[in-house]
Amino acid sequence: MTTPPHLADLVLTPATTARTEEFLRAAMRGFYHEYEPESWGPGRALFEAERNFGFTVDDRWVTTCCAHSRVLTVPGGSVPAAAVTFVTVQPSYRRRGLLRRMMEHQLTEIAERGTEPVALLWATEAEIYGRYGYGQATSLVQVSGATPETAFRSDVDLGSGSVAEVDAAEWLEVAAALHTRLLPDRVGSLERPRPWWEWVMNDHPSRRNGSSPYRYALHHPATGDPDGFVAFRTRAGSSGVFQPGVEVRVTTLDAASDAARAALWRFVLDLDLVRSFSALVAFDEPLRLQVANQASVKAEVTDGLFVRLVDVARALAARCYATDVDLVLEVRDALLPQNAGRFRLQGGPDGARVTRVDDEADVALDVRDLATVYLGGVSPLTVSRAGLLEERTAGAVARMAAAFHSPSLPHCVDFF
Repeated sequence: MTTPPHLADLVLTPATTARTEEFLRAAMRGFYHEYEPESWGPGRALFEAERNFGFTVDDRWVTTCCAHSRVLTVPGGSVPAAAVTFVTVQPSYRRRGLLRRMMEHQLTEIAERGTEPVALLWATEAEIYGRYGYGQATSLVQVSGATPETAFRSDVDLGSGSVAEVDAAEWLEVAAALHTRLLPDRVGSLERPRPWWEWVMNDHPSRRNGSSPYRYALHHPATGDPDGFVAFRTRAGSSGVFQPGVEVRVTTLDAASDAARAALWRFVLDLDLVRSFSALVAFDEPLRLQVANQASVKAEVTDGLFVRLVDVARALAARCYATDVDLVLEVRDALLPQNAGRFRLQGGPDGARVTRVDDEADVALDVRDLATVYLGGVSPLTVSRAGLLEERTAGAVARMAAAFHSPSLPHCVDFF
């Protein structure tokens, strides 16, 4: 007989390899999805059972929490990161502090591992994770519109190459190699091991949400190897699949040159029978500037990647800075007291050094707000104007803002 929730003995339990299927089923249920082993496929290769845990009652999972290892691109470098996901609490066990206990347990474990100075997550409910030190460091933009109205300005360079549809195998080889090549310039993006590509591009029918199978295309410049890729799905309108009214949903698009990127956009926007499009893009995606009628591309800002600095000194030392900087930062961290204190940041375009000091601080802030500005997508000046950062030395915030600036806004489209 099931123990009533108010009488339950809650046990924090590691998820062993033997319990993977059971654990994933509970996690999927937490997001109101059915766990289908045949559609999970390559995703199992990303699953690090030893890092996953939850609370059990009568040996049944009533909460879940996962992490796996990734590498995050930061300005001028990269840093190992713990990608946090599958955080769920069954309805009958909410409002008991279980989420907080899981977050504390996980952050302590990441800190003790000592290999990942940063944790990352996508927040299904954004208001929750700030209390655990996560700050929203990137934003995404949902763009959409009617494709017949998206003609480009005449002065947009489309290059002299072409775009060709290819099969999944050819596309994957090219896209994976190009992503690796472009990654150092994609601040906020994550490295993508082969299992990641196979998992995300897994085209099992249950993952299509009423859309078509994936279609794939590559951009070929006038000479040389492919330098851009796009994957997309289509969805028939109410008039039927053989009539105008189809929507194209762009899943991923990237290129080594601006002309290749523009040509890929033009390819998907000019598809026959297609009358509308949608895509999640970086905050500084140039598409809206390229169309002759900017009102034809509607844009809605949405939450991006949340970052948590688990080791402040190592995280700050992992990136480069736009200008020379020498500041003492006083960081507060309620969940990881060993992560709090005063840190002297000395750095510039070639790297940085961070040391603990007892000197007077130039700037004081919470670890959450330091995470928000970490990738350069949000300026410390903005955080200061919000009243969330204390300037103790005149001009220090402006100097910090200049140093933390990133020439391209950080973005991440790798959901996990």
